[in-house]
Amino acid sequence: MPQPVFQRLPGALPTPGVPEETLPFLGALLNAPGWGVALLDVDSRFLWMNDLLASLCGRPSPLCVGRFLAEAWPGLAPPLSPLLARAQSGERVAEELVSGRFGEVGTLRHLTVSALPASLGAGVLLLLRDNSSRLREEAALRASEEHMRSIVEISCDGYFFHDRGQFLEISPGLGRLLGYYETAEMIGRNILEWVAPEFRAPARDVMDRGVEAPYELAVLHRDGRRIPVEVMGRPATYQGRAVRLGAVWDVSIRKASEERLTRMEHFREQFLDAAGDGFKAPLQRLHFDVLALQHAPAIPESLTEQVGRVGQGVRRVERLIRQLLDFTRARLSGGLPVQATSVHLGQLAERVVADRRQAHPGRDLRLVTGGDLQGTWDAERLTQLMDSLVGNALHHGPVTSSVVLQLQGRWDGITVQVHDPDCRVPPEYQGTLFEPFKHRAVCAADDGLGLSLFIVRQIALAHGGRISVESGAADGTRFIVWLPRTDCPVASGS
Repeated sequence: MPQPVFQRLPGALPTPGVPEETLPFLGALLNAPGWGVALLDVDSRFLWMNDLLASLCGRPSPLCVGRFLAEAWPGLAPPLSPLLARAQSGERVAEELVSGRFGEVGTLRHLTVSALPASLGAGVLLLLRDNSSRLREEAALRASEEHMRSIVEISCDGYFFHDRGQFLEISPGLGRLLGYYETAEMIGRNILEWVAPEFRAPARDVMDRGVEAPYELAVLHRDGRRIPVEVMGRPATYQGRAVRLGAVWDVSIRKASEERLTRMEHFREQFLDAAGDGFKAPLQRLHFDVLALQHAPAIPESLTEQVGRVGQGVRRVERLIRQLLDFTRARLSGGLPVQATSVHLGQLAERVVADRRQAHPGRDLRLVTGGDLQGTWDAERLTQLMDSLVGNALHHGPVTSSVVLQLQGRWDGITVQVHDPDCRVPPEYQGTLFEPFKHRAVCAADDGLGLSLFIVRQIALAHGGRISVESGAADGTRFIVWLPRTDCPVASGS
C-alpha cells in the first residue's frame, strides 16, 4: 500500500522509501511559490513545513514539527482549526483571510490561508501567504486618502471626483449644498445636470480642456434655487485610475455683498449729484441777485454794506457745501474724481490771485511763476487747490504779512508753493494737519470746518501728486504741492 505524501517529504516524520538525493530538490520546489507550506496530520500536529513558513513564524521548523497546532501557534490555532477541520472532511478551502499571532507572543499578521486534504482522513496540506505589509500599506493609503478628503472638505464647501463629467464621488458638503443628503443617487450621473443652463457650455469646455484656474458658475439646488459657486479642478487618482478632482466654494455671500456695494455706490453717486445740483441752483440765483443789487444805480447807500455781507455769506455757504460734498465723496469713493484736460497752470493761478486780491484789497499777495506750466490736469480742481492754500494763508497770517504763490515747471512736473513768512504751525500739529476736522482753530481756513487742507491733499493725490508742509521760526510756513507732468491716473467724471 503506498505511503501518504507527507511521509515522503524531507523533514517529515518518518521519511522511509524516499531517495536521499531527491530531498534537496523537493525542498527547493516547495519553497519556490512564495507560500508558507506545512503538512499536518489528522490531529493537527505539524509533520513538516517549508523554510518560508519557518521564517514567517520566526521559529526554526524543528521547534514546530511534531507539535500540535495549539502548542506551536497558540495565537493562530482558534481561527485555523475550523479551516483544517473542513479540509479533513475533504473540502478544499481556498484563500480565506485569517488574522493572528505566530508563537506564544508573536507579531500580529494577516494571512491568506488555503487548506487542502493531503489524503482523505490522513492529513492536511496548509498554505499561508502573509498579507500584513500589503494590508498595512492599504490601510495607510486609506487613512491618507481620508486625511486628504478631510483637508479638502475643510478648505472648501465641497469636492467631487469625476471621470469625463461623470460623478464618481461627492463629498457630504457638496451634497448638502445641492440639497442632497444621500449622495449615492448622484453617483454616475453627469455633472452638467446640476449646472445652470447658461453655464453648461463653458463648464463642458473647462472640463474638456482640463483647466486648473478657478472659474465661477451657477449651480442648481434640488429645489430649483440658483447658487453662485467658484470651482477649481485638479488631476487626481481615484481607485487606481486618473480622474479629476473638483473643489467648490459657495460665493453667495460674496456676490450678495458685491451687489449691495454696487447699489450703494450707485445710490451714493445719485445722492451726491442730486445734492450738488440741488444746492447749486438756488445759491447761484442768490449770488446773481446780490450782484444785481450791488450794481443797481438806485440802491440806498445804507444798504450797500449789508448787501456786501450777504454776498460774502453766499460765497462762504457755497464753499462749505462744496467742501462737505467733496469730503463725503472722498471718504465714500476712496478719492476725488477728476476730469483731466490740457491746461496752463499759470493762467489758473492768475485768476486765483485776482479773485483773492479783490476779496482782500489790503493784503500783499504775489504770484511768481517759472518754467513750463502747461500740462494735463483738472483745471477746476487745481483752481480749488490753489485758492484753498492761498485762502488758508490769508486767513491765518497777520494782515501785514506777504503771501506768495509760486509755480515752478520742470520736465517731470510742476511744484506749487504757498509761502507765508509770518505764519507758524506748531510741530505737534504738522503730522495731522491734512486730516479732516483736526485743529480747526489753528489750521482751518476761512470755512471754519477744518476740511480745506484735507481736500487739498485729496486733489493732489487724485492727480498722482503729493503735498507737504514746512514750518519754522526762520522762514514761516510753506505748503508744497508736486504734480507730475503726465496724464491724470484717474479720469472719471465727478
